[in-house]
Amino acid sequence: MADTAEHEWAIQRRLDDVFAKVGEKFGELTGRVEVKLRPGVSFDEVGGLEAAKATLKGFASALTNPELYRRWGTSPPRGVLLYGPPGTGKSMLARALATASGAIFYHLKLMNLTSKFGANTGELLQEILNIAVTEGKAVLFLDQADGLSLEHLLPPPQAREASARLVAAICEKFDALAETARVLVLASTSRTDAIDPSLIAAGRLDHLIETTLPDPPAQQEIFGILRRRAEREAGRPLFGALDDRKVLPLMAGMSGAEIAEIVRRALESKVHRAAEGEEASPVGTDDMVVAIESHKRVRGVVEKIRYGQYL
Repeated sequence: MADTAEHEWAIQRRLDDVFAKVGEKFGELTGRVEVKLRPGVSFDEVGGLEAAKATLKGFASALTNPELYRRWGTSPPRGVLLYGPPGTGKSMLARALATASGAIFYHLKLMNLTSKFGANTGELLQEILNIAVTEGKAVLFLDQADGLSLEHLLPPPQAREASARLVAAICEKFDALAETARVLVLASTSRTDAIDPSLIAAGRLDHLIETTLPDPPAQQEIFGILRRRAEREAGRPLFGALDDRKVLPLMAGMSGAEIAEIVRRALESKVHRAAEGEEASPVGTDDMVVAIESHKRVRGVVEKIRYGQYL
């Protein structure tokens, strides 16, 4: 165990040094690139999404046993595109795949990266991919791949031209990946219309996996996971009996991220009561209903701001 910890420390130290040099060359990467040896998320912690989880579990062998593909006369997959509404677990799935395969997790936040580096992001991505290839098993997660369209930075004509160059550079690196490279690239988007078709061509992000909004059973599973996590961290029970017939219909159409926010609000209300010296009972049905309604009001305000109604 000590040898494993020492080995991981050495890898982390080497990665920190490498990325410090990359930062000196390109600019500050904090908040834009995250590297984890242990992502700390398992597939058991992802509620719902049974089909997506089953597919990704199968892809773990591309990193743990690529020789199995060769025995069947084919090559391991290189890339996957996770697509679906915001908050449906795309990042968690990517982390869980890295955990399941014992791979280093490289989280590239493309909206943040392109906002800073613009069309020069391609050179940075190539450098990071080079690092991933040399460091062993890797899951390279291109979060919000629609950021490669550069629509958030430039007027449409300039954005299309600059994005085409950026995507071409990424595809060139994709195509140059050796079959022996134990790297799997996952990308995510909630806007498939903004994804350049060349990215999902054969040999690139050619496995498409949908992440859908949870149905009531999946919402119940997600809530159970969140509840157990909170109680594990607190070291005590935090929730009382809940009337699912009253709570679940109010969460119809909500994502897993929204359910997590509702649970946070319900627990936060108990923190406020305890801070004021009040007796705080476990979270019950009424508390959940209040938290749901509060979240809906905030969501309504956010939508109005998004569409300029408050500007």
